[in-house]
Amino acid sequence: MLTIALSKGKMLDLTLDVFRQAGYALGSLSTESRRLVFPCPEIGMTFLIVRPTDVPTYVEYGAADVGIVGKDVLMEQDSDVYEPLDLGIGACRIAVAALKGQASRDRLSSKIRVATKYPKITERYFNQRGVSVEIV
Repeated sequence: MLTIALSKGKMLDLTLDVFRQAGYALGSLSTESRRLVFPCPEIGMTFLIVRPTDVPTYVEYGAADVGIVGKDVLMEQDSDVYEPLDLGIGACRIAVAALKGQASRDRLSSKIRVATKYPKITERYFNQRGVSVEIV
C-alpha cells in the first residue's frame, strides 16, 4: 500500500482533482471530513491529510512514501526530500512591499528590517542581492 501525504487547505481540492483526472476512485476521501487517514485499498493507496508544513517531514521520516505540497513549503524547509515534478497546480507569489519612498531610504542604512512568514526564502532573496536584512 502506497502512503501519500496531502496538504489540507487550499491545495487539497486541486490535488484530489489530479487523482480523479488520472482515473483513481478516491472512495470516502472528502475535503469535508475531519478524518486524517483515508485507506483506499481498491487502488492500493492510503492518503494522509496533514498540515502543509508537515508533508515534507512525513516523507523525510518515512511516515509517508510520497507527498504533495506547495513549492513555498519546500523552499522554506530544509527537509531532505526529492522533488520529482511540479504538478502545475496552485499558485504562490511572494512579494516585497514597503511604504512609498521607504525602500530607497532603507537601502542607505546598514540593514533593512523585514517581517515575513518565510524567513529562509526572504533571507536568501536579500542575500543574493547583497542586501543585509534583519528578519522579524
